Amino acid sequence: MTKRRRSLRNTKAFEREFARWQKSFGIVVKQQRLEAKLSRRELGKRAKFNVSTLIHIEQGDGNPMLSSMENLAAALRTSLSRLFKLSEENL
Repeated sequence: MTKRRRSLRNTKAFEREFARWQKSFGIVVKQQRLEAKLSRRELGKRAKFNVSTLIHIEQGDGNPMLSSMENLAAALRTSLSRLFKLSEENL
């Protein structure tokens, strides 16, 4: 009888690490928005989502899809890989 491996995504360690990354990503998005001198409304408009979604992301509570993160990076005139790199450095 083979043992079923427990998915990494269903562990408390994964949940903690993912929550840390979400917070870090949110901090980076907010820093980049402020450096670009953009309001939340303007960035949301450029990234094609509403202000409340942006607020959740900046607070580290949002879980945006990859396409939304790409739109966000484009709206900030940067690359998604740069946002990821800054998020990792911020951990």
